[in-house]
Amino acid sequence: MKILSRRSAIVIVFLIAFVCGTVVFIGNYIKNAPAWVQYSSNINNQSVTRTIYDRNGLLLEKTVNGAKKYNSSETIRTAVMQTVGDSNGDVGTGAQVVFKKQLSGWDFLNGIYSYGKTENSIKLTIDANLCAVAYNALDGRKGTVGVYNYKTGEILCMVSSPSFDPENPPDIMANQEKYSGVYINRLLSAAYPPGSVFKLVTAAAAIDNIPNIQKVKFRCNGELNIGNQKVTCPKAHGSVTIRQALAVSCNVTFGRISLDLGSSVLQKYAEKAGFNSSLDVDGIKTAVGKVDATSASGVDLAWLGVGQYTNTANPLNFMAYVGAIANKGIRVIPRLLENSSVSQTQIISAKTANIIKEMMRNDVLSNYGEWNYSGLKLCAKSGTAQLSEGEEPDAWFVGFIDRSDYPLAFVVVVENGGAGSTVAGPVAGKVLQKAIRK
Repeated sequence: MKILSRRSAIVIVFLIAFVCGTVVFIGNYIKNAPAWVQYSSNINNQSVTRTIYDRNGLLLEKTVNGAKKYNSSETIRTAVMQTVGDSNGDVGTGAQVVFKKQLSGWDFLNGIYSYGKTENSIKLTIDANLCAVAYNALDGRKGTVGVYNYKTGEILCMVSSPSFDPENPPDIMANQEKYSGVYINRLLSAAYPPGSVFKLVTAAAAIDNIPNIQKVKFRCNGELNIGNQKVTCPKAHGSVTIRQALAVSCNVTFGRISLDLGSSVLQKYAEKAGFNSSLDVDGIKTAVGKVDATSASGVDLAWLGVGQYTNTANPLNFMAYVGAIANKGIRVIPRLLENSSVSQTQIISAKTANIIKEMMRNDVLSNYGEWNYSGLKLCAKSGTAQLSEGEEPDAWFVGFIDRSDYPLAFVVVVENGGAGSTVAGPVAGKVLQKAIRK
C-alpha cells in the first residue's frame, strides 16, 4: 500500500511538473515567438519572398533568401531609406525592422509556414514619388519633410536627410559630418526648438482663456522690457491684433499674451497639443517634444510662449497638431501601414480650431504670398528657431491644405536653414503641388 502511495505521489509530482512546464512554454511562446522567428538565420532560410510596397504598389524593397533588392530608382531608394530601412537594419524605425512579424507571415496557428504561399508583403501609406520630390527639394540640407491625410491618418510623405542609397552605402565613418544622424528618421525620432510655430499653441490658449482676445489691440515698439531683460522683434509692428501678430510673427505680442495666460495655462495647452508625450505610429514611438513652464516666469515665460526658452517639438507630432486645427480640433494619429486602424482624439474645440485656421489662412494671404502656393488654399505658419550663438536658426514651415479633395497637413524642418518662410516654405510648396497634381 505504501509503495502504491509513493508511486502515486511521484506520478502526481511529474504531472504537476508537466502541467507547469507546459504553461511556462505556452506563456513564452505567446510572448516570444514573434521575436524568435525574426532572427536573421531563420529569416534567411525562409523560401517565402518578403516585399514592401508603397501605396501605389511600387516596389520599395524585396528580400529573397536573405538577399535584398530595392526600387530601380536611386532617388526613390535614397528618399525612403529611413522609412523602409537599410540593409544592415541600423535604422531602428525602418519598416524592415518594425514590421518583421508581418513580413515573416508568422501567426500563432501556423508559425511562419503557410502552405502554397510564396510572398509575404506589406503596403505602406507613403507615395514613393512624392517622397522623391521632397528629398530633392531639401537639396542636400539636413532636415525632414512630412505630409499626411488629416482625415484618415495616412502618411503620404516621410523623408529624412541626410540619407544614402541602400544599394550602394557610403563609408559613413569617413564623412561623419555629412552623414550625421543618417540612421535617424528625423520626422519620427528628432526634436527641435519650434520657434514661432509654437505661437499656434499660445494662440489656442489665448482664444480660450482671454475674453475678447480677437478684438484686443497690442502695441509693438520692437521690444518688450520685462525687468532688466527683454523680448525683441526684428522690427516694430505698431498696433496689431492677435490675428495680425500671428501673420507678422510678433514676439512682443505673443510675449505679452504669454504673461497674461500664466505658466499653468501654457503648460496645459502645450500638453494638449502633444508636448511631453509620444505618438504611436503603428508601433513606432515618436520622440518627445518638451515644454516645461512650471518654473518659467518673467522673460522666460514670455519667450516660452513665443516658442523659444527650452521648448522642443517632434516634427510628426506637430504635424498632427496642425492637422487637428484643420480637422475641427480632432487629431488623427498618423499611420504608416495601409490597413492599420485609425485613432483620433478631440484636442482643441471646433470653434477655436476654426478661428486658428482662419488666422493661418491669413498668414498666407497677407505675408507668405498666395502666388507662392497657387491652388492649394494653404493655411500655414513659419518658424525661425534661434539656436546657440553663431548658429543659423532652424527653419520650420507647418500647415495644411484647406480642401476637401486634398485634406493634407505638412511639416518641413531645415536644420540651420535660416528663415522659415523663405527656406522651408518653398520646400513645402514643391511637395504639396506634386501631391495635388499626380
